[in-house]
Amino acid sequence: MIRVAAATIAVAALIGCGAQPDAAWPATPNLVEREAFLMGTRARLAAYDVSRDSGLHALEQALGILERTEAELSTWRDDSVISLLNRQPIGNAFALSDATCRMFRVVYETVRATGGTFDPGLGALTAAWDIHGSGREPDERSLAAARERSGLRLMRFDAARCTVTRDADATIDVGAFGKGEALDRVAASGLRAPWMIDLGGQVSASGGPPGERGWQVSIAHPHNREQRLFDVVLRRGSLSTSGGSERDLVANGRRIAHHIDPRNGRPAPFTGSVVVWHHSGLEADMLSTALYVMGPIIGMRWAAEQELAVCYLIPQPDGVVRVVATPEFEKLRAP
Repeated sequence: MIRVAAATIAVAALIGCGAQPDAAWPATPNLVEREAFLMGTRARLAAYDVSRDSGLHALEQALGILERTEAELSTWRDDSVISLLNRQPIGNAFALSDATCRMFRVVYETVRATGGTFDPGLGALTAAWDIHGSGREPDERSLAAARERSGLRLMRFDAARCTVTRDADATIDVGAFGKGEALDRVAASGLRAPWMIDLGGQVSASGGPPGERGWQVSIAHPHNREQRLFDVVLRRGSLSTSGGSERDLVANGRRIAHHIDPRNGRPAPFTGSVVVWHHSGLEADMLSTALYVMGPIIGMRWAAEQELAVCYLIPQPDGVVRVVATPEFEKLRAP
């Protein structure tokens, strides 16, 4: 069983079956697992295969893909694609690889589709609030200056030429899409064995344990990751959770959510969590952020219009957690 820490996930669509054991498989296929620290979290990888050696080989392939994606996208590495783009001289086009161009196409489409509630061009705002540090509350002048330098509106994406051009000193933060992109690259690699990868807050899978409907994922309380609320079954696609209980900061006695609302430059006020399922890990990652920023009232209305699989976990004053889910998400819940 996998425990999703932030207790929020969304589901959008179910696609064809994943890899299944065939006649060559032993009566009891081998479960192999690996753990590694990457993308700022403890990652768990698991797969079923005909032998332990072949299973470990499959997981090594997957781990290699995750590590290469992190090296390409991480803002903590000076030589990554994102870091180089963030330092590209203003007005000079930055050339993207085919894979990164495809990713940016989806990112820009999602910014438009979500009305700007998802926008990764917030490097100046995350720095102003010190989101990746100990947290601080900027004064109004500093906040206004950061807003002027934030948003993908300041970075022109040319899909035909696969370039991005910075029109101002805006920078990209990959926190709301990097994990999803890495998981999609694993899914696209064609691993034969049924596999599952947990990147801490986001879980992707292809196929499921032999003889089972899928991998059982436990959705946790928004403020207590050890308290399970209910389970879902994941056979394919990706579950992404956005919540703030463990990563939120406090400055001058004020809670500072690590999710910034791109529309006003301030931390999102929602205190629960949201879970999204999508066949694409990248889409699930971005949508969970957008829906967290929207909040449950607007977010549920928007998710229903888009026919997405979404679940909000809303803490109540009496300590009870109210669970609100779309019909598409309810299909994922374990019996």
